[in-house]
This record gives sequence, C-alpha cells and structure tokens, in this order.
Amino acid sequence: MGSRDDGENCLLDLPADVHLDVSATRLMLAGCEASLPAGLREALTEDGRNTRSLEQRFFEAHAAESQGPYAVPALVRRLNKRLNQLLPGWQRLLRRTNAYLEVPQLTFQRVITSEQEARRHGIRVPFTHPELHVPVGEPVVHDAMLGAYLRIPADGVTHTLFVSLSVPQTLELTGQTPQAHAAARFGDLFGDIPAHFQTSNLRMRTVAPCDNLVQALAEHLHLGHQRYREFAYGATRESLTPASHSQARQRLCPSPLRTGTSTPSPVAPDFPAVAPSTSTPKPAPTSTASAAEGALAPPRRRPSRHDNPSLRELEWAIAELERLDTLYTVQGRPRYG
Repeated sequence: MGSRDDGENCLLDLPADVHLDVSATRLMLAGCEASLPAGLREALTEDGRNTRSLEQRFFEAHAAESQGPYAVPALVRRLNKRLNQLLPGWQRLLRRTNAYLEVPQLTFQRVITSEQEARRHGIRVPFTHPELHVPVGEPVVHDAMLGAYLRIPADGVTHTLFVSLSVPQTLELTGQTPQAHAAARFGDLFGDIPAHFQTSNLRMRTVAPCDNLVQALAEHLHLGHQRYREFAYGATRESLTPASHSQARQRLCPSPLRTGTSTPSPVAPDFPAVAPSTSTPKPAPTSTASAAEGALAPPRRRPSRHDNPSLRELEWAIAELERLDTLYTVQGRPRYG
C-alpha cells in the first residue's frame, strides 16, 4: 500500500493509498528486500539467495572471469585463433599494411524519470509526461566496453574486422564503415545499458598503430570487461540517490476486504520463482493487531448488483494496472549478471 509520506515508501514508489498485490520477485528485483515477510527473508538467507549473498557471488564470478577467459593472455590466444581462420598470414599483413584500431565512444548522461526519484535528489520538477528525462550530473564519455574495430588498409581498400566479446566467433568481416556498423550493433559493443543512463553522440576514436596490435586489442577488451561490471551488476537508480529508500519497509494493506469504491488489485502468485514452496514457510501475521483485525472481520456476503463495478470502472482499473506494471518493470533492476 502506497503512502503519502515518501519516507515510508520503499523503492517501488507505489501510488498513495492504492492497494496492490506485489510478488516477492518484484520486491527483490527492486531492492526492497526489507518489505518481504520475515519467514521468506529467513528462507532466502538460509538458501543463499538474499541480496548480500547474490551480490557476493556476482563479484566473485566477475573476478574469476577477469582472471580467466577475459584475462589478457586468454584473449590474445582467442584472437590469434580466430585471425588464423579468417586471414591466413595475418601477422605479415598487419605489419605491412599499418593496420590500426577504431574504438566506438558514447556520451553517457544519468537521468531521473520519476517524481519520487527527483525528490530524493532535491529536484522539484512536475513529471507531466511519462517520457520526461531530467539529466543529473555531468555527461561522461566512455569507450565501448565489449568491442572495437580492426582496420586493415590493403590494395586501395580498407578492410574492417568487427571484434566483440558478445558474439560467439569474436571476429567478423564487415563491409560497412565502423560508424554505420556500430549504430546497428550497439548492444554487441556496449552491452545492456541501464535505464538510468541516456546515451548520445556516437563517434569513433582511432588508436595509433603499434607493434603488437593483437596485444593492444586484448588489453582494450580486458579493461572493457572490467568496466562493464557496473552495468552487469545492475544497481537500481535509487541506490545512487543521496537519500536512498532501499531499507524502507513498504506498508502492508490494512485489510483484505474489498469494497465497492476501492481500487481493484491484481492477483499475483505467492512469491513466484524466488522461494520454493517446499522450503519457504508461510509468513506469519505481522502483528497481533492485524490478527485481531482479521478475526473481527464480518463474514463475506454475496455482492449485490449495486456493488458490482461498471464496465467503465473495470476498463479504467485494467488500464491503470497495465501502466503501473510497465512503470515497475522499468524501475526494477535486472538480476545480477
């Protein structure tokens, strides 16, 4: 249940006084683990699926990758093997043609997209349009984390090799210019960019020719893999605000009763894909007051014709639920890695 006091809302930013059935999965993805029932939090901790355990395993796995398949020597072997398949005698070709690297660059700008998030940054802006983005901080230019272009001038034509860690074959021959190809293969160069970043100004940076171009390319990919960690981690935009509400506990709805004027709420499954029913105990009542509230509740009666919502009310409720589902999906963070 959303509160009019923003200090009582967790990162879901529910509308005030609206009753919604929220699954445990959505709470976990949004970083609102404090709002889970006590029994479910204990079960997740015992199974090692709480936020702290998942974060620790992610960083350990990333460090192992950085020292293993994405270490510079491993990347050099991977690039040499693929170059031998594509260009027999490539070492002599690279030396004779003064080949060089071109690295795509993007300008990243942090943005806020909700009134609650703006308020936590001390910004008072009315969000009158769902696509409104308010920039925060200074824009930063980053090289592509996952790829680059190897340019080989030969016989009056410059051949282009596309290099990317996200494609199985690592290297591909392309007939396009790097600028046009980078615009079409954006995800293979920069990966999944979080929603709280706005990107612009795609351009190419030329790396000066060097004696060992494959070594330079492997070092670029290794550093890019390390820098991509923050994107793969998928921290919520709210965790970056000056006043984060990640530890705030979302208020539970006061009563399961539904009246003719209350807002209908969607029925969500009991904690899907987070805790199996075999190991998760049923959450106990939050307090004796709520238990007493349930005991004193009058028995249910068959709703009369006067209580049934009109077709227009049902259409409005469905449209509102679809809007909220889209909003929460955008604000939720991806699972680690």
